[in-house]
Amino acid sequence: MASKSKKTGNGKTGRPISFDKDAALEAAMLLFWERGFEGTSMADLIQAMGLNPSSIYAAFGDKHALFSLAVKRYLESRAQYATEALKEPTLEKVIRALFDNTVAFLTTPGHPPTCMTLVGAMGCSVDATPARDLMTEIRRQNEVAIRERLLEARKSGELSKEIDVDDYTRYLSTILAGLSIQAANGSTKAELKRTSQMVLRHLGY
Repeated sequence: MASKSKKTGNGKTGRPISFDKDAALEAAMLLFWERGFEGTSMADLIQAMGLNPSSIYAAFGDKHALFSLAVKRYLESRAQYATEALKEPTLEKVIRALFDNTVAFLTTPGHPPTCMTLVGAMGCSVDATPARDLMTEIRRQNEVAIRERLLEARKSGELSKEIDVDDYTRYLSTILAGLSIQAANGSTKAELKRTSQMVLRHLGY
């Protein structure tokens, strides 16, 4: 049976009720990734997703709900590069993979050259507070994962007891976030690699 069409506010026939939700969410994710929560209007989303407002609200909820779904998609489909790095068997391989994977991710064609968790909620308005809090929590969880891996390295004897694990975690997180900012500023893959190599040398690798 053919799907029925909805009527838009101006009386024109809108998109069918049945549409590719996956493709629509991908479009929303890329837009939020590029412009952030506050920099993305509903008009922008309507155009990018190819849907009318009623279809968006029916399928994804309001803008905050759509943003949360877009972030979930980002984490599950794009942001596994750090998780994979933390699975490496030795601390040296973990650290090298963190930087190598980050550079590769930031310079992969087809998406904005930055981390969505950094640019997703940079707005300071009250309306952006839930989105900003969500991004902050994700970044904290990422730091927790790095810290836990460093503690494993401490137990195995790979990380000196003289090194403060909390400080080391913040240091790594700061440099990795800095690579994302440099990529957004237009740094090339070669430049990011040289920066990473400099950091690795300073770390003793």
